[in-house]
Parts: sequence; structure tokens; C-alpha cells
Amino acid sequence: MTGTLRLHFTAEDLLRTRVLTEPDPLWELVLSVHHLSPAGEPDRHAAWRREVRPRLSEAESAHAVGLLRRLIPRRGNFPDFLTPLPTSDGIDGAFDVIRSTPRSRLALDMSPARLRRVEASRFGHGLAAGHTEPMTDLVGALRRYYDTAIAPVWDEVGEIVRADGESRVRELLDDGLGGMFARLGPSFRWRWPWLETDYPRTHEIRLGGRGVTLVPSFFCVGDPVTLIDEELPPMLVFPARPLRRDPAAQERALFHLTQVIGRTRARILVALRTPRSTSELAETIGMSLASASQQVTLLRNAGFVVSRRHGQAVRHSVTRKGKALLESN
Repeated sequence: MTGTLRLHFTAEDLLRTRVLTEPDPLWELVLSVHHLSPAGEPDRHAAWRREVRPRLSEAESAHAVGLLRRLIPRRGNFPDFLTPLPTSDGIDGAFDVIRSTPRSRLALDMSPARLRRVEASRFGHGLAAGHTEPMTDLVGALRRYYDTAIAPVWDEVGEIVRADGESRVRELLDDGLGGMFARLGPSFRWRWPWLETDYPRTHEIRLGGRGVTLVPSFFCVGDPVTLIDEELPPMLVFPARPLRRDPAAQERALFHLTQVIGRTRARILVALRTPRSTSELAETIGMSLASASQQVTLLRNAGFVVSRRHGQAVRHSVTRKGKALLESN
């Protein structure tokens, strides 16, 4: 049954509302766990799921996934402490914040009133009590999962979330806060002083002058997500809009780029806006594995491509220098 989420604004809240223009790694990590199993119909995360599931089936990764699924069910609550306020210190800083969660917060978030799947387990009891061993296990599982499932697609996540966040800021400048709110999604309704949207249950949050942080997310699908505890700084996570590239503009860009570095390398740069292994790249652009490897090496030596190892696979993606070249053409 669908309810309604209602955020009550005051004039002061309007001044303190902000939009993130960079992806939050913990929100992306937590929400991605929901998509490890197909929902019964194709979705925009199907390709990601096909790619990561074999790597996650390895023993250490499978243990990490099992532990995380106990805390993050496909439906229902997950602990607020897994998604603290964004930090500028990247994923390592985010893990440090989780590791230093106060015992009072752990006890509250892990209480039977909040969660109903882990409170009877030894792990759940130990985490709720603030014991070191279960917290170490949890942070280790988060790290293993992030490195295996999120890091390989982080450039794509960042591209989509940045594009969405920057478009929201432009809407804010052009049409004001109300205009931006109206475009958050088809279920959102802005009726001063309330921002309403469909939600799994009926829930009201009075912002009380704190404002709200709007978080566009690659892995958020359907209904928005918010924190359970209304005393925490308000956050509203919503699906980032997929990129819609103009095919004609892409063809023009490819033509101009071809004049600079040649057609094959131009096609490789365009393809590597989404991180790919050498075999995936060769299949995408229709060339031999050896030729793809040679061309990637040349582009990497020139600083346009970076190659990173994720488990047993090496994945290539465009660097900032490469993106600047693409954007200039």
C-alpha cells in the first residue's frame, strides 16, 4: 500500500535547502544492494547486475553480501548510521564515520522497533552493543562490497549524478525552488508549505528551520528514500535522471575528434565514458582483443585513459584529460 511522505517547510528551510552535485558513496552502496536480485522485469541496473554478480559470488565477497543483506533488506528499514552526512574525504572518510558511530546511535538504529531481521542474531546484538568485532566485520564487508561492486562503475555513477545535480541547480536559478521541486519526479507535489511524494508509508517530517539536503542517486529507483530518525539532519534521496545524449551531437563530436586522434581512438574514448574491460571494449567497438589492448595502451600513455584492477579484471575509463578532450570536441 502506498502512503505519502510530507516535508513541512518554513521560510528558513527554503534558505537552507541544498542539492548535492557529487554522488554520495554510502547512499549509492546501500541502495545498490536492493538491486542485486532482479525485480522480475528489465531495469537500468540489469547490465551492472550481470557484471558484478559473478565477482560477488567469490567466497569473501559472498560473505560480505550476506552480511549486508541482513542489514539492508530489499524492502523495509535499514540503519540510519549506514548513511551519515556526506563527507569530503571520499569513501575512506565515510567508512571512518561509520566506524566511529556512537553506541547510543547503534543501539537505537539496531533496536527491534527499527529493524526486525537482525536483532536476534549474535552479529546484531554485538553491533547494537558497540562491540569492536562486529563493527570491524561490517566495515570490512562494506569495503569489500564497494571495491567489487561500486568502484568499477563509479565514473558512470558520478557522470549521471553530477549531470542531474547541476541541472537541478540550473532549474533553481531559472524557476526558483518551487520549479525545481516540481521536476524532482512525477510523484512529487509542491504545495506550500508542503513537499509531498509517494512513499511506502505515510510519514511527515517537520524541517523546523534545518532545511533539507537533496541527494540525486544512480541506484535509487522509484520512491525517494529518507532517514528514519526525524531528529537527524533531513535528507531526501531521489532517482537521478538518466543521461540523454543527442545522437546527432555525438556524431558531430566523433567526427571532430576523429580529425585529432583518428577514428579508432576516438571511438575508444567515447566507449570508455563507461568503464569497460579490454574484452568488453573490443566487443563494443568491433575490433580484435589485441588491437583494443594496443590502442588502450597508447591512450593510457598519453594520459587520456586510466586502467584500474578490480579483483581479477582490469577496467579502463576516461581520465579528466580525456573527458576534457571529448567535451572540447
